[in-house]
Amino acid sequence: MTARWQLLAWVAAALAALLFLLGILWWEHRRLEERWNTFLVGDPRSGATTFQKKGCSDCHAVCGLGTQQFPDLAMMRSSGAGMHQLVTRLWNHIPVMWKRLEATRKSYPSISPEEMANLFAYLYTACYVQELGDARRGRRLFTQKGCSRCHSMDYEEHAIGPNLKTLGPVVTPIFWAQEMWNHAPAMETYMRRANVTWPRFDSEEMNDLLAYIRQERGGPQRESELLPANPERGWTLFQEKGCIACHAVRGRGGTSGPDLAAHRPLPRTLTQLAGQMWNHSPAMWKAMKSKKSVRPEFQGREMADLVAFLYSLGSSELGGSSLIGRDLFVTRKCSRCHGADALGGELGPALRRRGRLLTPINLAQAFWSHGPNMYQKAKDTGLGWPALQEGDLDHLLAFLNEPPKTLK
Repeated sequence: MTARWQLLAWVAAALAALLFLLGILWWEHRRLEERWNTFLVGDPRSGATTFQKKGCSDCHAVCGLGTQQFPDLAMMRSSGAGMHQLVTRLWNHIPVMWKRLEATRKSYPSISPEEMANLFAYLYTACYVQELGDARRGRRLFTQKGCSRCHSMDYEEHAIGPNLKTLGPVVTPIFWAQEMWNHAPAMETYMRRANVTWPRFDSEEMNDLLAYIRQERGGPQRESELLPANPERGWTLFQEKGCIACHAVRGRGGTSGPDLAAHRPLPRTLTQLAGQMWNHSPAMWKAMKSKKSVRPEFQGREMADLVAFLYSLGSSELGGSSLIGRDLFVTRKCSRCHGADALGGELGPALRRRGRLLTPINLAQAFWSHGPNMYQKAKDTGLGWPALQEGDLDHLLAFLNEPPKTLK
């Protein structure tokens, strides 16, 4: 009996160890899969290869280059184009795409979460140079905002600030945000001594200024050199650089600045983010001086990692209204399959799950993976394919990301 109990004990211990190991492997798999849900974590070069191998280039151009039978997929190609608009276009395009694949008897390519993240990175960086900037307006702003007092835009050296013609080979939104941040202390010192008001950039003004800098400077603009970004390293930098001393993240950290995860939408473009950081610089510098903190600098890919971390908080995906999103979920006929509360219906699974954050990237991956099946069910039931309008996705994501228990 003793030997039998010992054997059972060993078997139980082995099973427990096996279950523990499987739990770790499942958690690690989920953690790696969730990594690809964040903006900027993809590799643009791999995304370009995926774009070709999956056959996207057979129908779609990027920045005007390639086959133009269907819409250009570059995120910055037209005014307002971004992640949300790209996913909206993908959803609306599914019936047309599926019919074409059926007609040409082409296989429907699968796209993994990592491949989708790479595609987003590629479509973002492909022609970011057209990021809504008006170079002519930027030229005027260069003078009106006082930039010309310190900086030259010719090849002659200026007495005060660096010549902007000599900027490095990467003049991109991420690089620009990093340079503006690092440059602010010197600007603050000069402007205080000269009794000059700190310039502020509103709305698209920073985009316009960068468009002018790019136009005058010329040369290569390679955002892809700063990617893929690492949001986990960005979180480490957020702490090491002292950001957390003033800014909390979901209640953890300082209180002199706003909580960066408290449903605060990030700017639509990364250049606008640079503008916000610039506008906020004097207040941040004053707060850091009062705390006797050293103002950090960012080098290499550090700003890309920090931005990826900020976007990983999900604040940019929660900028809409959950109440409007709930109404849209019904009016766009999503509830016919997934239930009025998106908790599951006769034809479709639950879309709202506790602990899961839907982002434009993993939603696009879900649309792509399940689109053909959804399309077939829509045809079989006669429901038709509901079209999404610009702006719908913000509200739908806010609704789908709200925990079920918080809704009345």
